[in-house]
Amino acid sequence: VNLLRTHRRALFAALLCLLALPTLVTAQNGEPAPSPSSEIAAVITHPTLEEATVGILAVDLESSEVLIDYIADEPFIPASVNKLFTVAAALWRLGPAFVWQTPLAYTGDRLGTDDETIAGNLWALGRGAPDIVEEQLWVAARAIHAHGITLINGDLVVDDRYFDNERFGQSWPGGVQVQEAYHAPIGALMANYSAYRKGDEWVAVEDPALYFGERLHALLDLAGVKISGEVRRPTIDELTTLMPSEETRPDNSRSALPGPLQPLYTIHSEPLGRLVLDVNKYSNNVMAETILKTLGAAEYGHPGTASKGLAVVAQFRNEVLGTSLTDYVQADGSGLSNLNRVSPRQVVELLQHAHSNFHFGPEFVASMKISGMDGFNPRPFRDPPLVGELRLKSGHIRGVNTLSGYAHTESGRTVAFCVMINGHKSQQWEIDQRVAELSKIILLSY
Repeated sequence: VNLLRTHRRALFAALLCLLALPTLVTAQNGEPAPSPSSEIAAVITHPTLEEATVGILAVDLESSEVLIDYIADEPFIPASVNKLFTVAAALWRLGPAFVWQTPLAYTGDRLGTDDETIAGNLWALGRGAPDIVEEQLWVAARAIHAHGITLINGDLVVDDRYFDNERFGQSWPGGVQVQEAYHAPIGALMANYSAYRKGDEWVAVEDPALYFGERLHALLDLAGVKISGEVRRPTIDELTTLMPSEETRPDNSRSALPGPLQPLYTIHSEPLGRLVLDVNKYSNNVMAETILKTLGAAEYGHPGTASKGLAVVAQFRNEVLGTSLTDYVQADGSGLSNLNRVSPRQVVELLQHAHSNFHFGPEFVASMKISGMDGFNPRPFRDPPLVGELRLKSGHIRGVNTLSGYAHTESGRTVAFCVMINGHKSQQWEIDQRVAELSKIILLSY
């Protein structure tokens, strides 16, 4: 197989060079300048890509002219480029203004001269908010204290039943044994992206909902609100009286609080159109997965599951993109799974549609990192001519390096492109260099 790949790349390089000969231009020194085709051939036949499969597609957005087309219909493992489909489907189905609401409520009565004691439990009702962090929990704790409450004579009950109990995506590398923050567990009630600082590193929590409760408990205590009991999940008896309505949405727009719960404070997320910047610019896996499950819950009812969310993404592809699902496989929302398969052409079709879509296109394009200026950028993208001229979504897992987005070329074109490399055995920085070289060709030669 490796010999076949090497032979195919060598043959392709030779053909590109032959095809490019009639269109060679003259460099300033009088020598023929390399054509774009010969430059691409030189990159994809580099020794660092000896065992890899490479696919490339670049299309002019205004004219729809195909500028580069090499193995663009072959399915590749996309890694985090997969997030583009999750984000686009969420913006399409939920809308950029969508906001998650996480209610804090209580059972029992208010007692004391100034109603300062709750004789019951405090409940945190998870609805899948992907962005709750320590600062928001502190604001919530201060707000509860501002209600005049100083004692909760009961437990802090964390209810995360809005999602299923699957904490990790399908076929994630390493399974549950991986404890790094990029591999954090998914839940309907989370804080700090299901990760915490341990020394100089961020590590994944074991149970998102219990961690949420522990952090809220500690901050309530700091704010002057004591809880006499423990952090726990609901009991079976409590669930019989507090079963959420089937009409409950993540933003609670169609349902009051279930059962005898009384409202105390609600944590509001940032709008989806703002949160997708964190998903794509910083490739936040747990946010992508919670958005996927939210999609499933919004469309098919709770509990939100990955399979329900993936059905909404498939619906988006069929109804909006109109692209064939042949050879397309999406197994998770983030791209960590090595079961995902998508072709460069399918990615570019998404980029083309999103760029011209009034309803979600601006937020989609803005969610992509600016080369060398925000998000994570390998070294070659931080220097001219690449810095500031590309809108990018990159992907990296073992043996996989992908890059897609928009380029503002030297000639003034706006180009949608996708580069996918699978099966490489080289160091990541070496492959980043090859991807940067291909990006420069797109930027400077068209």
